[in-house]
Amino acid sequence: MSQPEESGRTESEAISRAFYAGLGADGLANRTRPEWDEQIVGAVVELLPPEARTLDVGCGYGRVALPLARAGYAVEGLDLSENLIEAARRVADAEGLACRFTVGSMTSLPYASASFDAILCLWSAFHELLDEEAQTQTVGEMWRVLRPEGLALIEGPLYEEPTQAEIESGARRGRNGRIAWSIVEGMPNPHYCHDERSFRRLCEKADVSDFKVFLREWAGRRRLFFRLDKPPA
Repeated sequence: MSQPEESGRTESEAISRAFYAGLGADGLANRTRPEWDEQIVGAVVELLPPEARTLDVGCGYGRVALPLARAGYAVEGLDLSENLIEAARRVADAEGLACRFTVGSMTSLPYASASFDAILCLWSAFHELLDEEAQTQTVGEMWRVLRPEGLALIEGPLYEEPTQAEIESGARRGRNGRIAWSIVEGMPNPHYCHDERSFRRLCEKADVSDFKVFLREWAGRRRLFFRLDKPPA
């Protein structure tokens, strides 16, 4: 489904860019609650090694990256959406936070190998990549920029098998109905439906050796997690 466009972006990335350009930072912020964000940042801090240099992939307007920077972590944020990155930069500059935000694609991370102790990809950002080739590239890139003994954490919705009615209506699309075609605020916001089988395929293709898939409560919801743990050098 994801064919390169003239801009070099994939189709799924173009859909995401259009969605967040229309929604904007304020619209995206309205889809969360302060108590949810506080719980998630607290859960992330529990997972991060002390003083971990952290990359927030799909960082949006800095929902997680900015609180981590306030807590003293060395944080970088990456997102496709220029408007969201600009919103994050404005807050970081106003508060004097040492937190760098970059416009870019998670399929080709603009960082040197072994640059980060931890990588976060939360709020279903990874699931907005709609084909496994782009997903495999992203997993490989995360593995590349992780330092030995580093961890990467990807979070998203629980997997549910598509029904025949969902496939016929177009609510589930793509091979095996893996793509959930959602409409949010009148705009397409599709997500790829992952489970342990699909994550295992990605790791095998990306030559990633150490990973696990698990469920946990996350800001009042049951969510699916995919964790990579890079072994010692």
